[in-house]
Amino acid sequence: MKKSFWILLFLTGAVIWYFLGIYRVDGTSMNYGLIENDIVITAKRFQTIRRGDLLVIRHPRDPKGRLYLKRCAAVAGDRFFEKERAFYLQLESNSTKTKNYAAHYDLEAVHTPFGYFLKEPYRKYYGVVHNRRLSVPPVLENLPLTTVPKAHYYTLGDYRDNSADSRFYGAVPRKWVRSKVIMLIKFPKEWNTLLRIKEVD
Repeated sequence: MKKSFWILLFLTGAVIWYFLGIYRVDGTSMNYGLIENDIVITAKRFQTIRRGDLLVIRHPRDPKGRLYLKRCAAVAGDRFFEKERAFYLQLESNSTKTKNYAAHYDLEAVHTPFGYFLKEPYRKYYGVVHNRRLSVPPVLENLPLTTVPKAHYYTLGDYRDNSADSRFYGAVPRKWVRSKVIMLIKFPKEWNTLLRIKEVD
């Protein structure tokens, strides 16, 4: 083969490595939208993080230095709390905006002493799962009213009752975010295979 082919191949690989990350899903925290051995392709260079984005995060307090795949549940300025495992979100700490947003997009809004909050807004589009058969620690049951600080993101696993996420390590600063998912690769699975999916890690 010509030398130019190998140079082109090397440069293509370098560009892909610089801009993209490819990861295999391991663990149960994103069940059942993403399960073990599904593949995610991520962008390492991106400008914005929005609610609902899937993020690859390096958590510095993890002794093994593992990467976590979590969903951005709240951005800077948002307020949230959890009650009986349900997640409540107030956009930009603005009750009126949250109420109008709920009406426009047919989401459930709940009036609280702190104003209107969206109740479990991600269940409609992302298949967030609760497993009431699991006994969970208090931090997964209830959380006090919290405001996400500037340049931070509050991240949650979609399998809410078995996920090590911001409920344990807090909102993550931008520097913890390694990349953002831009493509999912899911392979067809037989019914019997799906029935054997792990419920807990």
